[in-house]
Amino acid sequence: MADENAAAKWTPAQWFQHLMAKFDEDLPPRRADTATAPKTRRERLDLLWSYYIGDPPLPSVNDKYQPTFREVMRKARANYATMAVDVMTDRSVLMGVSTEADSDIDGDDLGRKIADESGLAALQRDLQTYLFALGECYVLVVPPLPDAPEALPMILVEDPRYAVGQSDPINPRRLLGFVKVYNDDMADRQVAIVFTGGQRYVWRRVAGQYTSSFNIGEWEMAAPESVPGLEDLGGVPAVRFSNRFGLGEFEPHLDLLDRIMDGIFQRIVIAWYQSFRQRAVRGNLDGAEDFSQAGTSEDFIRAASDDELVDLFQADPGALWLVPEGVDFWESEQADLTPLIMAIRDDVREFAAATRTPLHIITPDAANQSAEGASLMRESLVDKITDRQARQTAPWRLVWQLAFALAAQKARTRGVKLLWAKVDRASLQAKADAIVKTRGVVSRKRQLISILELSPEEARLNEAELLQEQMMAAFGAPSPGPAAPEPAATGLAA
Repeated sequence: MADENAAAKWTPAQWFQHLMAKFDEDLPPRRADTATAPKTRRERLDLLWSYYIGDPPLPSVNDKYQPTFREVMRKARANYATMAVDVMTDRSVLMGVSTEADSDIDGDDLGRKIADESGLAALQRDLQTYLFALGECYVLVVPPLPDAPEALPMILVEDPRYAVGQSDPINPRRLLGFVKVYNDDMADRQVAIVFTGGQRYVWRRVAGQYTSSFNIGEWEMAAPESVPGLEDLGGVPAVRFSNRFGLGEFEPHLDLLDRIMDGIFQRIVIAWYQSFRQRAVRGNLDGAEDFSQAGTSEDFIRAASDDELVDLFQADPGALWLVPEGVDFWESEQADLTPLIMAIRDDVREFAAATRTPLHIITPDAANQSAEGASLMRESLVDKITDRQARQTAPWRLVWQLAFALAAQKARTRGVKLLWAKVDRASLQAKADAIVKTRGVVSRKRQLISILELSPEEARLNEAELLQEQMMAAFGAPSPGPAAPEPAATGLAA
């Protein structure tokens, strides 16, 4: 039996080799595999990313026809994968974080500063793009500079194509090791940063080498650096995010996307070839004259190809075609593309239903669908995003715990809670009605954040502005005048 603690005794070189090998880790065999299916982790991520950015593999066609149809095949590619991902990232927004040390509804003040320094508004969208498109993503928390006392940790999102980690089998939330690879253009070399056991190792490759193959003899390690403050959190300032079943949102439906692109390709090819409609002349063009004798037929063909027939059938507005009796002209008819177009639309609707993407996002003409159908699709999307946010909760909590620990704020690592924006959208009239009905039940600040969907900073600023307006109104109001004197008694008896 292998020693379960063997990894704890690994040298930096062993960790580096192990982590770099995970980039090209073999995938488990699929039930219905094809010749073009990805075989390794790197191939899978590259394939999924190509679908997301609109550069998927070209539709399948015989090799000898590829040079002819290459441009047509390029135009046949559709980018529905992007829509299935972006509709989720647009609605899944992390607004902030609260802690036990600062549990106000407007979030932790230090957490807000770290979020602003890291650009959390865009960062968390990039994270979810990688997560929903590729099925996994990594977040790296960079410690503050030691000679900058006011500096704060920074949160970075890492592309899983260039970063990978080794999860702890006992506590999968934490990583035992993490590596990030990037190209240093100024030094003309690749650089790999490895974190493990509270240490940071920087490996640099031989200048000019950028291949995906790995040979540790091409790499040189610099002096290690310690990363203090993470002893209770695993010693690695990186966190792995995993999507449902480790799959991208559109990954189970790649065959459906290929079917859509094949249908578009067939429609383009048929329409392209039909622009050159085939024509023919039916009847006896020679006027019943016998050209079957030797030499006569060849003379006629030579004369027709040189002059007679070419001049006779010129397409000119002033030309008059004179043909023998009984001769007519035939032209091929145009094929009906409606069934093919409808089949493509059915496949697109199937993709929208399979990914729980609102149909009006993919096909604008579906905006006029029934109100009940649109409501059901919105509810399905909300349920889907809520599920994905629940899967991100534990990794995000660890990210913030790492950030607070690197900021020397151990007290804030307890009671970390995420502040998500509402997934569903409501009209201003509905929000105003909700505020009226919750008055006296829900605090004003919670109404601003939970109902009006203001950010914590906007809610805090609004509170200050309201208080300022009340003070100005109190000081600016006219002071009441002296009381009117009572009338003197006249002494007359009633």
